Amino acid sequence: MWDFTSPRKVIFGEDALEYLSEQSFKRVFIVTDPLMRKLHLHLLEDQLNAINAEITVFDEIEGEPTLQIVQKGAKLLAEAKPDAIIALGGGSVMDSAKGMWPIWASPEDGMDAIEGLDPFGKINLREKTGSILINIPTTSGTGSDVTWATVLTDNSSETERKASFGNRELVADITILDPILTKTLPRHLIAGTGLDAISHAIGGYLSTWRNDFSDAFLIHAFKLMWENISLAYNQAETGEVNFEIREKLHNAATMSGWGFGNSQIVLGHALGHSIGAAFKIAHSKCIGTTCWYSLMYNKNAEPNRIADLARAIGMKGKSDEELTEKLILGLKNLLLELDLPLSLEEMGVTKEKYDSEIEAVIEYALNDSGTLSNPRPVDYEDYVKIFEYLYIGKELDF
Repeated sequence: MWDFTSPRKVIFGEDALEYLSEQSFKRVFIVTDPLMRKLHLHLLEDQLNAINAEITVFDEIEGEPTLQIVQKGAKLLAEAKPDAIIALGGGSVMDSAKGMWPIWASPEDGMDAIEGLDPFGKINLREKTGSILINIPTTSGTGSDVTWATVLTDNSSETERKASFGNRELVADITILDPILTKTLPRHLIAGTGLDAISHAIGGYLSTWRNDFSDAFLIHAFKLMWENISLAYNQAETGEVNFEIREKLHNAATMSGWGFGNSQIVLGHALGHSIGAAFKIAHSKCIGTTCWYSLMYNKNAEPNRIADLARAIGMKGKSDEELTEKLILGLKNLLLELDLPLSLEEMGVTKEKYDSEIEAVIEYALNDSGTLSNPRPVDYEDYVKIFEYLYIGKELDF
């Protein structure tokens, strides 16, 4: 038995933020980062002031949020006692809000409130806090606005790691997708977060936990991202913003999150999580590359599924194997077109740093959920070879 978990509402399209002024919130706690506070917070304040809501803002979220900053935010959240938590920002902000909520709900448990989460257990977040969660993404990629997992950095030991937690109650009540929030998105984030969404679509479609419902979201999300990401990236070079294209990307990122959040990630994210934590590489910078390696590694395990994705974007071929090779090459070319790296060397990882961290990196990757649900089994020896190839950008041949 399985279920498909989803927000109660997804508000999308032009002026979607106006939904806030139609509510009756008394107290609102906004989780964001310094840049989003500067660029977009006033748009939310305009809507919330119209209903005389009391607003508290916590804007200390970093690019790689830590368990410690989440604990600090949870303390302030408990003091504010809002009836709505609003996460305004990218995946880091939304993951942080999802981490704060259980700590507020069970203060006696401290960090165990998230570190000991049972993905399928009953934690009664809404009943204990009287609050709901609203996610408002400002990037088009992470899918965190509709997923029930959160990834935070644990820097309590000598080697940092990405700590993943999850529970179905962490899925937001409402997601608001307003393309106006992507107007200031720089080119490198259009590329990087867009590749994150593409990686979610590919990974979720290949995952051993896939299902008919996730497939429907993922394959269409992949099509929308593939058709529009280069257009948005190239337009941004001149400062042009086509909101029809931006809306397609924004919607597709959420659809991709919906899909993989109800199937799973695979090898690409296991690689991305581990090198991101160990080598301090932004997820948006490395995930496209690791997705390409994931496709190469899994090509003989799931040629029919990879061929499905190739057909969805109009590729032609005489066999599933031919289409699989075309998609692998197509993804490589897309990375090059979007000025994204093809190796750890290009990401700035020195050989000395690589050699000193690789054992910890492999250990983390082996314990990542993406390894568990990958269609082709991955063991220690496989990871040794994959990372050796990934370091220099060599295409997989095994």
